[in-house]
Amino acid sequence: MMNDRVCKIIRVLQKIIEKSIFLTKSSNWARDFWNQSCFEVVMKSRRLRIIWKTQDTSEAWNEYLKHNDHKNKIIQQTKRAHFRSQMHKLCETLKSIWCFAKWARIESQLSKKLSQFLSLKRSDIDHMTMTFEKKI
Repeated sequence: MMNDRVCKIIRVLQKIIEKSIFLTKSSNWARDFWNQSCFEVVMKSRRLRIIWKTQDTSEAWNEYLKHNDHKNKIIQQTKRAHFRSQMHKLCETLKSIWCFAKWARIESQLSKKLSQFLSLKRSDIDHMTMTFEKKI
């Protein structure tokens, strides 16, 4: 009886830990759509590129190009499937679709700020050129 309670508490704690703690570290480069098939085609493409670099033959180059096109196709299909599943999930409830529509309307009306470049003139450069000219 006491043993069953302890086992039940341990199971509950393990479920809480699994839901709350991420097993992988999130990064800025991580993408939701990325899966094992994307990883495999990218690794094969890298291997073929290394083979082409070492052999430097037209056959290796053609094989690399062919596989690179295949890699791009797989990644595009995976992205498209992920986007469609996210849109389907979003449209399942009426409230979420209206929240999305509101977000899209507000975002489209916001003005996009262009990045500002720093001034290319520096005050100390003019001074340095003038002193250099005086020395000559």
